[in-house]
This record gives sequence, structure tokens and C-alpha cells, in this order.
Amino acid sequence: MATNTIVLQEEQYVAAPEPSRLRGLIKIARENPIGALGFLLVVVFIVMGALGPYLTPYSPTGVDASAQLDGPTLAHPFGTNGLGQDVLSRVLAGARLSLVIGAAAVGIGVIGGALIGVISGYFGGVIDSFIQRTGEAGAAFPGLILYLTLIAAIGRGVDTIIIGIAISAIIGGSRVLRSMTLVVKASPFVEAARAAGASELRILVTHIIPNVMPIIIVIASSAWGAAVLAEAALSFLGIGVEPGTPSWGADLQGRNVDDAKVGHWYLVAFPGMALSIVVLGFNLMGDTLRDVLDPRLRGSIR
Repeated sequence: MATNTIVLQEEQYVAAPEPSRLRGLIKIARENPIGALGFLLVVVFIVMGALGPYLTPYSPTGVDASAQLDGPTLAHPFGTNGLGQDVLSRVLAGARLSLVIGAAAVGIGVIGGALIGVISGYFGGVIDSFIQRTGEAGAAFPGLILYLTLIAAIGRGVDTIIIGIAISAIIGGSRVLRSMTLVVKASPFVEAARAAGASELRILVTHIIPNVMPIIIVIASSAWGAAVLAEAALSFLGIGVEPGTPSWGADLQGRNVDDAKVGHWYLVAFPGMALSIVVLGFNLMGDTLRDVLDPRLRGSIR
């Protein structure tokens, strides 16, 4: 009697290759075109801030009495102000100031606030109480009064603006990161790591910080736009940078225009347009980063 032999062939499964990071970024850009536009505007701003002073057709601080308040022409596409300074050159040079102040203030404020918030939320107890009460006292102090106090102590200038904005960013960022740290701290994987004998420092470095990092990125992107706007507002009020320094806020003030020569729209339109586009770019990018990176919006923490 013949015996039927059945040969079972082992199925082989080949793992599909993971998409490259570039493809992943392209996919995110296609799914979030508004965020991609915001990112493009931010990149243009950074490039303009880095190279703007080298691209200016004229000196942004040079005075030309023969070209006062000239409208937009081929020689001066954005016109000239009351001192004969080329508005296009001042807009390009003003981007450098906004870039430096925004980057420094956000770098100090957001990183410092994130560190304080993570420490406060993770360790709790007396440390948490001290940090939170100090932050509440600082938040109750008006920002403008704080800035005027800094001016009286160390004088006007870029450093004073950076310190003032950074202090505000530290206070706001620490409270957000404290709340996020408390959520991550109560997660099952943190409790499992502690039960497995992991040290508190190891848990903090390998579990807490990586899970709050996306929130730090989102806060930084939004705070950068707010820092640019804050600098412009202070310079517009005449308490920001030193007079004559290329600044979008100072140019919006129009202090170089006599009362009898008002009505020159280009003096306000081009600096205001640059400021509006940059802040819009940061806000659009920040909203998209929040949707993509914020684990609370994804429904889980990874």
C-alpha cells in the first residue's frame, strides 16, 4: 500500500523595508501642507537672518539726505525712510536681530524652563513646592515691569531683551513640562522600570526626558515666534534696541518721519509684512508639530 507523503514547505516572510526618513518627512508634508508652508517660511527667515546683512544693497544705517522718503523704485524697491536709509536693507538686516534674539531667548528660556519643569514634576515634594511657588510669584509680576527693571539695572540693548524674554519663557515652559512629566511619571512602563530595579537617574534619562522631548520642540517653535513679536513690540515702544539699530519694530514706529510727512505707506507695510509672515510661519509650524508630536493628541505616549 503506497503511503502518501505530504511535504510542508515552510513559508518565508520577508519584512518590508522601513521607509526612509526623507520619505517619512515628505509624507508628513503632504498630509500637513499648512505646516509645510510654515516650515518653509521659517527656513526662509533663518536664511535671511543669517545672510541678510551680506545681501543688503545699501548700508542699513547709512544716511542719504538726497533720498529722503523716496517711494519704491528700481534703486530702492522698498523705498527710503526719513533719513534716506534703504528700507529693503533695513528689513534684511532686521531679520538678523530677530533671529539672534529669538534663538537666544528661546534657547535659554525653553531649555531652562524644560529642565526646571521636569525636575519639579519628577522629584516632587519640597523641590516641587519651591519651584512652583517661585514660578507663581514670577508669573504674577508684569512682564513689562520686569523688563523696565532690567533696563534700570543693566541698561537697554539686545542682552536686556534676551534676558527679559528668557525669564518669561522659563516661567511658562516649566509649568507645561511639569504637567507632562507628571503624566509620563505615572505611566506603566515607568513603574515597570522602577520595579525592575532601574535607578531614578536612569528612569529620568531613558524614559522621562525622551517622552517629553516632543513637547519641548513644540513649545520652542511657538515661543520663537512670540519672542520675535515681543522684540518688535518693545522696539516699537522705543524701549527695545538702541536708536538706529535695524529692527522691524523700530521701523514700524516711523520715528524718522516728520508729522508733516506722514502717509508713506511703504515705511510700515514692508517691515510689518516681514514681521507678520515670520510670526505666521512659526505659528503654522508650531500647530503642525503639536499635532504630529504631541502624544496627548495621538492618544498615547511613546
